[in-house]
Amino acid sequence: MKLRGLLFVTALLMNLTSAKANAILPDPSWDEEMASREIAGEGKTNALEATPESAPVSIAPLASKDKVFASAYFDTLSILAANNACSDFFGGPEAAANVFARLMGKAQKNSLPSIVAMHMTGRLVEVTDKRTNSRYRLFDRVMINSNGPFYRQRVPYSFAQIPGLGTFQANTKEVRVLMFLHELGHAIKGDDGNWLLPDDGKDDQLSRQNSQKIEEVCGEQIKALRSSKQDAQAKNDPGIE
Repeated sequence: MKLRGLLFVTALLMNLTSAKANAILPDPSWDEEMASREIAGEGKTNALEATPESAPVSIAPLASKDKVFASAYFDTLSILAANNACSDFFGGPEAAANVFARLMGKAQKNSLPSIVAMHMTGRLVEVTDKRTNSRYRLFDRVMINSNGPFYRQRVPYSFAQIPGLGTFQANTKEVRVLMFLHELGHAIKGDDGNWLLPDDGKDDQLSRQNSQKIEEVCGEQIKALRSSKQDAQAKNDPGIE
C-alpha cells in the first residue's frame, strides 16, 4: 500500500476511538477480559452489553512483525473504510473498520493442517456498540495458518496444490482479503439478529458457500486491489520504448 493510503487508514483507526467523544465518554472501568465468558458445549455464550469506546483501537500487533499480514490487513481496511457495497454489508464504514481492527488485534500466526485457512477459537466477548449501532463478537484467538492458503500455494514438502477460496488462488492478495472478510462475517450480527455468515467450522461445503457470499458482495472491491497494484507497478517501472 502507498504511504498515503497507510497514513489514511492509520488516521481512521485513531478517529474510531475519538469520534463523538463529546457525546459518549469512555468508561475506564470496562475491561474485555472481565466481560469474557468461557465457551461451553457448542461455543455459545450469552450476549453481553459493553462500551467498546473504552477499549482504544490500535493497529494489530502482527502487522509490525509480518509484512504479508500487514499488506492484507491494510488492504482490507481500505475497502471497509470506504463507502461501497462491501462496507455496507458489514454495517457501514465506521462499524466495519472498527470491528475488523478489533478482531485482527487477536490475530496470530500458527502452524495448522494445510486445509485450514483461518480459525477463531477460545473465550469470546459479545459486544453491543451503541455508537455505531453494531453487535459483534471477539474470539480470544484468531489463528492464521502458516501452512495454509494465506501464505502458501503448495503443501509444505509436497507438490500438492493448496485450494484457494472463491475464485481466487491461494497465496494471493485477493484470497487473503477474502479470508479476512469471511472471518469478519462470522463476527458481526446483521439487522435480523443472526451472524452475517453462519458458523461453518465443521462444514466445508458451508464454508465454501460463505466465501462465495463474500465474493458476491465484495468481489468488485477485492479485484480492484489487483488493478491498483498493477497501476503502481506500471508507474514505478514504465518500461522502455
